[in-house]
Amino acid sequence: MKEKNLDHIKVTDYAGKLAKSFLYSPLTAVLAVFLIVIGYMALEIMPREEDPQIAISGGSIIIPAPGLSPKQIEKIIVEPLEQRLREIKGVEHIYSMSMDSVAVVNVMYYIGQNRESSNLKLYDKVMQNMD
Repeated sequence: MKEKNLDHIKVTDYAGKLAKSFLYSPLTAVLAVFLIVIGYMALEIMPREEDPQIAISGGSIIIPAPGLSPKQIEKIIVEPLEQRLREIKGVEHIYSMSMDSVAVVNVMYYIGQNRESSNLKLYDKVMQNMD
């Protein structure tokens, strides 16, 4: 079989020159083996857990409303509360569930938010609207 000679190809850009130097360098194989070994060692050294614990800050609000239907709770309590909670800085998601005589609102903050200050903001916002 004939080997293809790439010497006749003119390369003008830096990436092409770098690639051409790697094609003809005997250190390319050594560098490849070195990078594979280092990558394998990094994988072996890295700590792993089957069920890692990820702390996501958030809070839940349970609102009893005796005698109200889920639709009434949604319209009277949950929708206005969700609008107020969206004003809190750092809120990522708001999930709510309306059932007979009770509403549950879950607020999730962005990862990295301080749990104590986030819950304090949530408490303050809920207590501002207790009327």
